[in-house]
Order: sequence, then C-alpha cells, then structure tokens
Amino acid sequence: MINSSEIKQKIWRKLNNLRSTSNCRLGEGKILELIGATKGIEALDSILDHEKVTQLLAHDNEIFVPPLYVFNFVNEIAKSVDPKSHLDPWITPSSPCNFFDFGQTIAYSLNESAIEVINTFFPNDNNQICLGDISEELKYGKTNFDLITSFTPFGVRQREEIKIDGVSLPMDFGFAIMIQSSLLLSETGKAVFFASPFINNKDKEILSGFGLFVDAVFTVPSGALLPTTGMTSNLIVITKQAKIKTFVAEISTNEESNKVILANYKARKASKETRLGALVEFKEFNSLQSLIAKKEAKELGQRLGYEPINLDGELALYINAIKQTSKDEVEHLSNSIYLPKIGNSSVVTNPSEMRIKPTSYFQIQLDDTKANAVYMANYLNSDIGKKIRKSLESGAYIPQISKTELSSCTLHLPDLSTQLTIIDVDNKISQISLQVEALKRELWRQPKKYASITKSLNDINKEEKIEHWIDALPFPLSSILWLYYATNDNSKKIIHLFHFFEALSEFFSMIMLSALIQDQNPFRQEVIDSIGAMHEKWYEKASFGNWQTLASILSKLTRGYYNHKEKREICKSLFGSPSDSFLDMLTQSGIITILADINERRNEWKGHGGLANKEEEKQRVIILEQSLNELRKFIADGFEETKIISPISGILKRGMHTYSVKELVGARTPFNETHIESSISLDEEKLYLIHSDQCNPVELLPFIKFVESKGAVYFYTSIKSNSVTWVSYHYHSDSQSAFEEEINDDLNKVFAFLESCKKPTTVSR
Repeated sequence: MINSSEIKQKIWRKLNNLRSTSNCRLGEGKILELIGATKGIEALDSILDHEKVTQLLAHDNEIFVPPLYVFNFVNEIAKSVDPKSHLDPWITPSSPCNFFDFGQTIAYSLNESAIEVINTFFPNDNNQICLGDISEELKYGKTNFDLITSFTPFGVRQREEIKIDGVSLPMDFGFAIMIQSSLLLSETGKAVFFASPFINNKDKEILSGFGLFVDAVFTVPSGALLPTTGMTSNLIVITKQAKIKTFVAEISTNEESNKVILANYKARKASKETRLGALVEFKEFNSLQSLIAKKEAKELGQRLGYEPINLDGELALYINAIKQTSKDEVEHLSNSIYLPKIGNSSVVTNPSEMRIKPTSYFQIQLDDTKANAVYMANYLNSDIGKKIRKSLESGAYIPQISKTELSSCTLHLPDLSTQLTIIDVDNKISQISLQVEALKRELWRQPKKYASITKSLNDINKEEKIEHWIDALPFPLSSILWLYYATNDNSKKIIHLFHFFEALSEFFSMIMLSALIQDQNPFRQEVIDSIGAMHEKWYEKASFGNWQTLASILSKLTRGYYNHKEKREICKSLFGSPSDSFLDMLTQSGIITILADINERRNEWKGHGGLANKEEEKQRVIILEQSLNELRKFIADGFEETKIISPISGILKRGMHTYSVKELVGARTPFNETHIESSISLDEEKLYLIHSDQCNPVELLPFIKFVESKGAVYFYTSIKSNSVTWVSYHYHSDSQSAFEEEINDDLNKVFAFLESCKKPTTVSR
C-alpha cells in the first residue's frame, strides 16, 4: 500500500531544497503527489531526481489536479471499456492518460510547453500528442475511439462561435470540447469528462440533437477542488447508445462507497441512498443536490399530512421576475411573496425586507382564497421550504431557480382557514417576542429598573401585554388601538383596526409634511413638486388611499435626505433633532407597503358586498392582526423618546421658554403634565412634536385637533364650502364621533400650500 505521508515528506524536502536555489516560482507539488499515488515511490523518486523537475513544478499552479479518487474512478470506468483506442482532446500534465494505460492514445493541446512537460515526465510510446485542438481531428480524423477522457477547462469562453452541421455550440469552451470529441466515439465507446456542472435544458437539447446520451453523472462534492474552486463538479459519461435513464451518484474520498457506486452503475441499479446511485430521466435532471433535495422535500411534505398542490395554476395568480433595480420601485401586489432566485436569503412578503438586489427575486401573487402570503413565506423559509427551493436550483456556476422550475413546484399546504389559525398562533408568539425585545432595550436604557423589568418578564408567561406597547404610542393612535384590544367582537375589531391604519397614514403624513414644508427647508421645492404628482384637490375629501399615497411620497423623500451624507443633519433639524430610531421608523418603506396592502384589502372586502359571516370575520381579524404585528416590528420603540404635546402655559426667561404641557401619550386620560424648555414660543391651541433632551419643537399642521373637553383627538377628513369635517375614532355615538366647523386661518394656509403644488410639466415628444 502506498504511504501518502512518505510521499509528502519526499516532496516537501525536494521543494525546500529547490526554493533556495531556483529562480522559478514553484507550486505546491500536487502533481508530484499524484505521481507518487498512482505510479509509486520509485517513479516519484525518478522524477524528483530529474534535472528538469523545476520545469514541472513551475507549471504546478497552472495544472488543475482533481482529488485522487476522481482519477481512480475514471480508471475503473476505463477498465470496463477495455479500450484499444483513446482520445484526450485537452491534455495537460494532470490528464488521466499520463497515469494509466488507456491503449493507443491521440491527444491535443494548445500549449507547447505543456506538451514538452508531458513528453519529458510521462513518456509513452502509445501516446501521440498533437499541437492544436480537437476540431482538427473532426476535420480529418476517421478514428472512432473506444474511450475518451479529459479534464476540460472550467469557466473558459470561446473566442468565436463554433458550428457543426449548422448547429452552434455553446460558448462554454469545455462543453464545446465535450461535444466535438464525443462525436468521435465508437458505437460502444464511452467518453468520461471531468467538467463543471453544465446540465441546463439548452445543453441537453444540443447533446440529444447530435445523437449523444448522458450515460452517467458522478458528482464531486463542493469543496473538493479548493482552493482552485469551491463549486461542485461532475464526472460526465457520454455514449452513443440511447439510455432510458441516466445513472447519477456522488463519489467521494470514501473508497468503499465509490466501489458500491461503481457496482450499482455497472448493474444499472438504484440504491435506497440517492448518493450511492439513482436512475433519472435526464431531461428532468438538474443536479444531484437538487435530486436529493426533491426526495427529502417530498418525504417531509408527506409527513405534514397535507395534500400536494401545484404552485402555478392552482396557488399563484402571477409569477414573474422583478426587473426593478431598487426595492423602492417594486410595485407591491396584495398577498404577494418575494422568493430569491439564488442563495439562502429569506422569502419575504414586503419589498422593503429584501436583503439582496430586487432583480434576484421572483414576485409571486397568491390566490387569497387558497393561500396566505405570510403563511407561504414562513413555509418556504422552513426546513421543508428550503429543501423545496434547493430542489428547484440549476446552473453551472451560480445555481439558481428558473421560472420554469418554479412553475412546476408542488407544495403541501393546509386549507386557508388552517393557515390563518397557524398564523394566529405565530402572531401570539411574535407578540411575546416583541415584548421581550422591548424589555431588553429598556433594561440597557435604564438598568435601575431591573426589578420592574424582571416582574414584566415573569408576566410574559402568564399573558402577553400588548397594552404596554399601545400605551407608548401617541394618543391619536393609542386610543384607537385600545378599542380594538378591549373588545372580543371580531366585527368591531375589524372596524377599529381599519380606523387605526387609516389614522396612522394621516398621522405620519402630518408629521412629515409639518417638517418638510417649513420655510427653512432648502429642499422645499422638491417636496412641492413631489406632492404635485397627486391628483388635484385630493385633500378636499382625503381618503385612506390619499393619505397612504402622501405618506409614501414623503417617506421616500425623507429617506433620501436622511440617508444622504450632506443632507442628513438638515433633515434631522427639520424634524426637531430626533433620535435615529424615530427617523428610521418614519422612513421604513415596509410601513408604507403594509398601509397600501391594508387599503387594498379594505376596498376589496367592501367591494364584495353583504355582511361577512363569523368565520370570515375571524379570518379577517387574523389577517389584520398579522399586519399589525409586522407594523409593530417596524415602529418598535420609535416613539419612546418622542412626544406629542399640548401647551398649557409658559414663561420666557433669558431667551428660553419654559412651558407646562400635556403629553398626549397612551390611551387613557387625563394626560401626564410635565415641563419642557423651548427655543420658540408655543400656541396653546396647537400641537407640537418634541423629542427627549431637545428644545426645538416642531409645530404640527392642523390635520388633527385635540378637544380637551371631550378628552379626544379628531382627524381632519374633508372640506365643503367653508366648513371642515372632523372625525374621532374614539367614540361610538355619531353625536361625538364627528363634527363640522368653519375653516380657520391655519387650515386655509395649509390648503393654499397644497393648492400651490402643481403636477410636473409633461413634455410632448
């Protein structure tokens, strides 16, 4: 038995001596290790003593040397052929025919120095090496070879197109060599190529068109070729004999397993363990990894106990590759998921959550009577989902999912009602998780509160306290959510949640507009032009959709200023110098996507007409709560250091105002009263936004009104003639939930500004 450690020691000693005397850059001696392993210690000693050994070693870094088990496996296949004639269309010093006897050999190389090295160190009277390429043999050669072996080049592109009988060969140089040389096989011969895992549909068609058949694909695991490449590779066996099925397996350093694989291959026998051998339809084969993943995904799917259902035609209304390069430009469709074509990034339900470029995703809009986007995303991010995604991959260098493979995908899903029930459980888990995260942030903000935080942590196991988060929100939002939280009536929950999302659209729009239209904003004209893109007079009857559109425009502008190195500080000053978490919250495109989705659902559910039954109401609450949880992740503690205040009284001392104010925070009144310092005078009839440790409040535009006598906040909804209508979501009775009053000067100024916003001029071409 050959002693590998002895071989390595001999080579190391030789290299150590040569490096001190040679001017050549020497390699690691991999080719010498191969010689010792295949030809023996004596042959290695002979070469180590050769005067031109430095010539061989100088080429070492250029020579691609696969693992020894690959050479041995090629040799075993060659023995089964018992060749009399052999061809190597791309011979290098590490080609198998230099180490094993394959009979009379004709070989081609484009490298004169490589030919010199081969003739010097691997002299063989049976080998005829020609300077040139395989096209010469095709033109003039009449030999039909029993065996063809070659380690074809990886990742090399042809300089110009090659055609055979009018058919263009692929531009991949290695694959072109495979086709050209395989045409020279005898009817019973075999060609064995060590190559990158081409195997795409177009390549399959080309092979078939030339009457060539893939007899077997033996995968070499990823990492086996490091440091040359980290990709998987294949030993591909091609014949001219038509095969019903192709044998596939994975060879490795385990020689016992390789013997089993070879026996299974010769017997055309499938093993229970896919890696030890499987028979497949070559047209449907992408890779061994994909095949294994498909088998595992099918087994996992069957264990779930749900019926299989096809993605395309049954679950999906729309599957398309995204063309936009920015996630802000991606048009979100309701009940959609975004599935990565490549890699292990998560499937998401919102373009804002994309972690790689949008062009690397498919957008899949699902039939909302059969599948829920959040359930589907979680399913495809689970172990079974990852197996399914892996099973769809194909490609030589960067495996990716094609639309064709995705369309044929089969999933195992419960009915919609069960999906929503599972999401409901997941929502509850998410609520607990969100509270734990909030407690952790609070602990490190105020360590002295560790005792109360410990108590809150213990309470989590008893009951999730979403009211803690509700109470941290500004009153205009908190009061609405409290009504949702306090009722068990699903029909009322739906109403309150829709009110909350609409109010949030208006509230966020008001905050951003208040900051961005200030006279000191150097970007004010850009804001005016952007608002001008909305339809005229939209504000006269401001709908959910109008506020959501305005919030989208303003959020994108704010995000641009906030993320711009030279505009960031100006942006922060316009908003009263808030914490980064506050501006991070305002600029989350994910919030805008959620609001757009909710608005679309509201219109859809209203458009269906009639009253929803109890089961439909339950499902709708789950869907809305799922969006609320997603929204909660984005908002988190964004309002922790930000308050809406209503001034009570104040004094001016040494140029600084000190005010007694009400903090409009939480769902309950009376509100907490506190003192603040302000660099500007405040109007008792107006509301302001102020941040902790800051003294420059931002005056809020009068789109909301705090009516202290009623303990409620009213939202602007519409104007008619000289009257403005206000609505509060805090009261149930019509007498208190809405009222009209004459338009005041402050509102007139806002409407005059909005009137001045014109649509950008369109230039005819």
